Amino acid sequence: MPAHDTGTTPAPGPVLGIDVGGTKVAVAEIDGGQVRRALERPTDTTDAAALLAGVEAAAKEIVEETGRPAAIGVGVPSQIEFATGRVVQSSNIPLEGVALREELEGRLGAPVLVDNDANCAALAEAHAAPEEPVARNLVMLTLGTGVGGGVVIDGRIFRGSSGLGAELGHMVIDPHGPECPGRCPNRGCLEAFCSGTALEREATDLGRRQPDSALGRAVVERGRASGRDAVAAAREGDAAAVDLLELLGTRLGVGVASLVNVFEPQRIVIGGGLSAAGDLLMEAAGREAAARALPALFERVSLSLARAGPAAGVIGAGLLAAQELAPVDTAAQEATEGGT
Repeated sequence: MPAHDTGTTPAPGPVLGIDVGGTKVAVAEIDGGQVRRALERPTDTTDAAALLAGVEAAAKEIVEETGRPAAIGVGVPSQIEFATGRVVQSSNIPLEGVALREELEGRLGAPVLVDNDANCAALAEAHAAPEEPVARNLVMLTLGTGVGGGVVIDGRIFRGSSGLGAELGHMVIDPHGPECPGRCPNRGCLEAFCSGTALEREATDLGRRQPDSALGRAVVERGRASGRDAVAAAREGDAAAVDLLELLGTRLGVGVASLVNVFEPQRIVIGGGLSAAGDLLMEAAGREAAARALPALFERVSLSLARAGPAAGVIGAGLLAAQELAPVDTAAQEATEGGT
C-alpha cells in the first residue's frame, strides 16, 4: 500500500477493476491504487451477450490467480444508474438497457459496482501522485472522440441524484456554436468544440480553404483531414494548424474557467487521446481560464495533464470497489449532507 492516505479502507481480500472500452477489456487486481496483476482482451461488440461473455472470461482469468475478490469495480463508457448498476445509455458498446451489476454479480459471484468510465478515471487521477496527498476535490476532462468528465468531491465521485450527472462535455460555451457530434441536443458544448471529432471537422474545413497546405493535401488524398493530421502539421510548424490547436485550447480554457468557478477543485486535469497534444493546447487553455475564472478561485487550482496514464480506467474501477466497501464515516457524511 502507498504511504499516503488513499481515502479508502483496505478491502478484506483482493479487489478487481474492470475497464470496458470499445476496443479492449482490461482487468486488474488493484491494491491501494497500484496494479498487481492485469490482462487485456479485445472487446467483442457483436452484441450484449458476447460482450458480457468476454468480460466474464477475462475476469475469471485474474480470479484464478487471486481468489474470489472482495468486490469488483467496472467502468464503462455509458450513462449508469449507479444505485442499480443498470446501463441507461451506451453509444460505443452494446449494453444499453442491460442490468450490468446484476449480470456480472451472477457470473462472477462477488459484489459489483458499475460506474461511468470517466468517473473511474477521475478517481484514479485523485490518487495518481503517491508523493502528494490525495486530491480530495478534482475535476477531470477527457478529450477523445467525444468529451467526457468526472468530478471528485471530498474524496468521492459526484454523480448527481441518480448517477447520470457530471456530463461535463455537454456544458455549453457558445449557444450559437456547432451541433454536438454526440447524442446530445445541444449546440456549442465542449464536445462540439474540443473533441477529436470537432478537431477533425475544423481541420477538414481548414484544408478545404487552404488546398496547398498539409491539411489541404490530406483532404485531397482522403476527403478529410484527421485530428492526427492537424497535430502533426502543427508540430511541423504549419502556422494554420498551430492556430487551430491554439483555438481548441482557448475554447477548452473557457470551459475550465466555468469548472473552476463552480467547483473550486484542488486540481483540474485533462486526459483522453487529445491530451497527447497537450503541448499545443495547455498554454492557451491556461491563459484563457486565468482570464475568465474568478481570480481568488483560479489561484488555488492547478491545471495539468492527467498523470494516471492508460491504466487510469482500471485503477479507478478498483478504487471505486474498495471505496464503496469501506465503512462510511457517518458523522462526516451527515455534516457534508447537512452543509455544516
